[in-house]
Amino acid sequence: MLELFRVHGMKKFRVQNGEKEHVPNPLGLPDKLNALVATFSDTVVPFLVAIGVGTRLFLLPSIGVTAIGYFVVHRKDSIEVRDVPYMYTLAMLFLWLIGPGTISIDHYLFNTFFN
Repeated sequence: MLELFRVHGMKKFRVQNGEKEHVPNPLGLPDKLNALVATFSDTVVPFLVAIGVGTRLFLLPSIGVTAIGYFVVHRKDSIEVRDVPYMYTLAMLFLWLIGPGTISIDHYLFNTFFN
């Protein structure tokens, strides 16, 4: 997850040739909302998942962004290009299914308040 932040999240803030990275908008959302969701899922979510805060809830926007990248944005690209969003989507779906684990803030909070 931290690799998602390093590779994709930091590109949202870097300026190259006087312009920030263009975020594709295949669903036709308002531009600010589209940029907010993409930036949030590539910058904030990896840290929250790494420490185990709201893991299943916060993985959903990242799963959505990577799945849309695979199924919509890169659908006509070569398999080498499509492979990256595919692997991210599978990895995040796996994390969503298994949950945060015992060494997480979610686990600590659950045991504190419900046991």
